[in-house]
Amino acid sequence: MVARLVRFEGINEAEWGIGSGWFEDDYLPVAEHTDGFEGAYLFADRELGRVVSVTLWRDAETAAASEAVVRGHLEHYEEIMGRGWTMETFDVTLARPALR
Repeated sequence: MVARLVRFEGINEAEWGIGSGWFEDDYLPVAEHTDGFEGAYLFADRELGRVVSVTLWRDAETAAASEAVVRGHLEHYEEIMGRGWTMETFDVTLARPALR
């Protein structure tokens, strides 16, 4: 499994809803219909003005194939919000669901 992290910095209070709406309404519907998509998380630190999205992909090939789509969405977001972003990709070396 591969995790793609996208970080946004300097997010102000007025931008929280716009960013989370973009992630949920614009990006996720596309990602969910992309081969290899395994899940997504959105993390926010309002105090520091940071947002990190994490999308999970079946393997390196599907993560790489989906990268053009996410870059297009991020570039559009950057045009709208005037905010840059950083992207990192990691191999998931341990995943442990909660025991219930």
